[in-house]
Amino acid sequence: MKIRFDSRKELSPTQEQGLSVLYAPGKRTAFRVRWYLILFLVASPLIWLGGKLAYGMLMIDAPAQLRLPILEVRARDAGRVEQLLVITGDQVRVDQPLVNLDNPEWRARLSQLAAMPTSPAKPAVNKLGGSERQLLRTRIGRAQEHIRVLEDLVLRGAVSPGEVLAAKSELDSFRADLLAFERREQLASQAPVSEQREVTQQNAEQQWLKTRLAALPVKAAQSGRVAEVLVNPGENVGAGTLLMRIERQEDPLLWIYLEPLNITYAGIGQPLRVRMPNGDWLNAHVVQAVDSAGRTPTVLRGPFAASEMGLQVAARFDRPLPARWRIDQLPLNVRFPTDWQQMLTDSREFMEQVGDFIAIDRATATAQESR
Repeated sequence: MKIRFDSRKELSPTQEQGLSVLYAPGKRTAFRVRWYLILFLVASPLIWLGGKLAYGMLMIDAPAQLRLPILEVRARDAGRVEQLLVITGDQVRVDQPLVNLDNPEWRARLSQLAAMPTSPAKPAVNKLGGSERQLLRTRIGRAQEHIRVLEDLVLRGAVSPGEVLAAKSELDSFRADLLAFERREQLASQAPVSEQREVTQQNAEQQWLKTRLAALPVKAAQSGRVAEVLVNPGENVGAGTLLMRIERQEDPLLWIYLEPLNITYAGIGQPLRVRMPNGDWLNAHVVQAVDSAGRTPTVLRGPFAASEMGLQVAARFDRPLPARWRIDQLPLNVRFPTDWQQMLTDSREFMEQVGDFIAIDRATATAQESR
């Protein structure tokens, strides 16, 4: 669109219905500036979009996120939080106690086992056992002799056979008494063995409970800073429950979400610059070859992002990161140095492809005209 300032008013700015206007030249300038401003405002989205595309072609920028090495502290067994020995922000060392856990059920069971006898009761020695056995055997022998005498008398006709049957019944009762006595003796001899086995099981269970209770308190596996505490005193936790997070004292890792078309910038040792939230630029380099792609987090995705997926590139800072920026998942922006030689090569190849396409089009048009 071309704006023209050739109206009658513009041709004679100092005349207004036959009268001389002193401020006409200034008004004409303001009129012209106003139209140029309107034109600029209308075209500003296109100008911004074009500048963004040109900037994206010349500068290789990518979103990134700071990842601190975090150690997760979890409960080994179910229990109750008796005491928290650290708070968020504390510095901890290896094997420093962090949380005291206890299990009331295990404590109650341990008290029950402690109240039980620890050794089997010794059976009382029955001094009359041998005499009783001898007496029963004597009775059986006399009953057998009595039966033989009765049988001889039956042959002589002195007694009836019924008396023999009565004597045999008495013999059977004596034998039953002897059998019951031996059974009682056998049970008495087996009782100490079962009691010993029960005591052994109780001791094993008691030792197991003591070992598990001793392993309930949680200690720090590595040195670092307590980043977050997720439980409170008196809270019941299960096995594997996350108790706290500890930030290890190691260099943080920078995860960069690079567009797939810029994979040439993902080589190990590739230098780059990181823009911090305060505007400072820090140097870094790629430390790991690309082996996976992931979805770029929503907070890092730009309004005109080409793709939601990006190559996950790992990088580290060349110098130790200041303590104030050691913030997990801190959003950052990185810039790779532009490879002008590769850009010129790509441009040359593109122009050659365009030239080949035009030549083919002309040859096709010439062939059609000749026909």
